[in-house]
Amino acid sequence: MQMYTYVVSLRITHPSIDPEQISQMLGKPADWCWKAGEPRRTPTGTLLQGTRPESYWTCDPFHERWRESTEEGFEDALEQTLGWLEPHAAFLLEIAEQGTIRIWFSSHSNRNFAIELPPRLLGRMAALGISLVHDVYQGA
Repeated sequence: MQMYTYVVSLRITHPSIDPEQISQMLGKPADWCWKAGEPRRTPTGTLLQGTRPESYWTCDPFHERWRESTEEGFEDALEQTLGWLEPHAAFLLEIAEQGTIRIWFSSHSNRNFAIELPPRLLGRMAALGISLVHDVYQGA
């Protein structure tokens, strides 16, 4: 059995879309977002110089934060995420024409592990214009 912890998020960037439109279309609120042209701020709200060059929207699709692979592997979480996104294919492909859509898979483990994404899952991601980022945190 593969032993790791992980979290999944959906991250969208676009030159101009209002993040509220993304929330409405996908039926989920953003965990963090901003609109192109807004003043830059730190996560605590401190004003920074300049404005946001593009819109950004992200959420943890299932609001579960870090999961244990012994309970559910990343492949299963990816399957669930794609099931949520596929009814919104036209909207996502419209975003992907000018922006980026990423499923962000962050993992942590004290040992080596592997995941396998079969062509069927990769094809479903490609059909939605989605790329995958695997962000690895070093074990303790």
